[in-house]
Amino acid sequence: MHQTVELVLKSYMPKHLEIGMWFITKINPGNALKEYTEIWALKTHPRETLEEFIVKNGAPVEAYLIYDEQVIAEPHEIGWWDEGDHVDELRDIELSDVNFILTEWDGYVDIEIDEHDYYNEEEINPIMYANKVTMTILGMYDDDDDEDSWLCSHCNGSGYGATPDVACPVCYGEGELYPQDDDDDTDEDDNS
Repeated sequence: MHQTVELVLKSYMPKHLEIGMWFITKINPGNALKEYTEIWALKTHPRETLEEFIVKNGAPVEAYLIYDEQVIAEPHEIGWWDEGDHVDELRDIELSDVNFILTEWDGYVDIEIDEHDYYNEEEINPIMYANKVTMTILGMYDDDDDEDSWLCSHCNGSGYGATPDVACPVCYGEGELYPQDDDDDTDEDDNS
């Protein structure tokens, strides 16, 4: 089972700069149509002091996964990226994946969660592999039950129309829709 959570970046004040720390840069600031955020990693030790570097580039950030004010995963637990059924293995999440999530999905991502805990305890507990959470793009794995896939979208399966005493005009009060078989049509073009 998968749950949509938010990838949130929180800044912190380090004692010293380390290779691999993440920083935020705004691209095209002030232009509402072209403005976006890009995360980059520190690759070499800068010549400036810590204070000078932070004044110029801002404080480093760490990624957290949040759901309804609950911290689902801390920075050291964010790690696996699932590219879908066409790939057999999980891979370490990369900075390009984080930037993709932030720009294309506004920071929202799906994670694999423990279905038993969700239904019984109403809390989200991610499934961990080697102490890391598995993430994927939104909707990669549709967890809708087969029963729900036939519910009428007009009345949400209630069968009611505009008022409870009127049947739904789409499903005629049944609450469910079933696919129509095209095999029942007679072939009128047959000249034999």
